[in-house]
Amino acid sequence: MGYRRTVAAAAVVAVLVTSGCIGFLTGEESLAFESESIAVTDAALEETGYEEQRREAVVQNRTFSVAGQDREVRVTNHLTEYARGTDSPFAAQQLSRFTAYATPEVKIAGQGPFNPVGDLSNRELALRLQAQYDSIENVSLESNRTVSALGNETRVSKFRADATLASGADVEVFVHVTKFRHEGDYVIAMAVNPTRVDEESNVDRLIEGIDHPA
Repeated sequence: MGYRRTVAAAAVVAVLVTSGCIGFLTGEESLAFESESIAVTDAALEETGYEEQRREAVVQNRTFSVAGQDREVRVTNHLTEYARGTDSPFAAQQLSRFTAYATPEVKIAGQGPFNPVGDLSNRELALRLQAQYDSIENVSLESNRTVSALGNETRVSKFRADATLASGADVEVFVHVTKFRHEGDYVIAMAVNPTRVDEESNVDRLIEGIDHPA
């Protein structure tokens, strides 16, 4: 029995060494994860009239509990944001936006995924849009639909909400959100547009046109 335990322990150590986790678990070093890049194909952009506004890596330091130890993990996410002018009075502020976001699942020594994004509902993801607006309130579900993207049939939730711009102007918006797994990452697509503008078909085409890795 002692021999079997020794062999089992040795096997666990071998897994940790080959996965680069020994220093992480002992607290001697941090662990880093990075998602693949993400974008929307040129064909989808041309069909919808959207243009790229920014593309960047977003680095976050998070603490995860693994094997009874709290350890620091460096997570690098990738996002690309697009916008389209509209005929609305807010066109200059490019309210019709689409964001493609990739964040790694984060698995450590075969455990996980640990990324909290995996547990967020579409509604919770929609509330995170507050980072783009001064405020977003009264989020209510309008409908759900299914769209194909990267070989996945993914549920897209459409919400109605009241948004306040940095300028102080109020506008009612539709928020479209979907999330699915692909190539070891969580892929998230978010779109927002004034309710007076019908963007649903464009949003669906952009989701279908997601390229990951880009």
